[in-house]
Amino acid sequence: MRKGEVRRQAIVDAARELFCKKGYLETTVDDILSELNCSKGSFYHYFDSKLAVLQAICESKVQESFDRYRQTRVTSTREKLNSLLYWAQPFRPEEEEWLLVTLRLRMRGEGLVMDGAMRQSQRQLFKPELENLMLILNETGAAHISRPRIEDVVFEAFTAFGDELCETIVQCAAQDRTVAHDVTQVVEAARFLWERVLDMDYGSMELIKLDEMLPVLERVASRLRTTV
Repeated sequence: MRKGEVRRQAIVDAARELFCKKGYLETTVDDILSELNCSKGSFYHYFDSKLAVLQAICESKVQESFDRYRQTRVTSTREKLNSLLYWAQPFRPEEEEWLLVTLRLRMRGEGLVMDGAMRQSQRQLFKPELENLMLILNETGAAHISRPRIEDVVFEAFTAFGDELCETIVQCAAQDRTVAHDVTQVVEAARFLWERVLDMDYGSMELIKLDEMLPVLERVASRLRTTV
């Protein structure tokens, strides 16, 4: 990395840590400057606002997830598809603090820029890979794709699944309910959709690992209730 890129990344990393520790709305630009011993001039050379830093964090996190996906070693194309879907969304135990940041923003109506940055990066990185995997699955008979451009619809459905899951967690927190039943229903419905659209065997798709995520999402919802 060049010196400027290192400095920009340091701002992104410091802001991400502060957003997770204090919350996005509670963190100020001065907090970020203090964390880095950085001048305002240096900050505004790279970013025009705290919101721009949030957007950069989202893009950085998608890139990190894509890199982790590319490092995954699996034995079949179907497993690789499940791996792609697993890494394309932030529903993993290590993302607990970041999920809390994003869901709090959703609850306060401040999440549009964040969502836009995430989706754009997902389309750029994960969608071409998804298209290639679907082509291989179709050619090998592991899936049956009978309509042209169906990968566009499938990918949009997957991003909508992520939105629906986030909204479900927020609603459970607001209504003081546990998340297990509602989250499981959303995941199972999305699995059914993918398996039917791709004409794959029942149980082929995983999307997220429910057994490891339900305890995490329960904790996140519990912490969100203090925000309501």
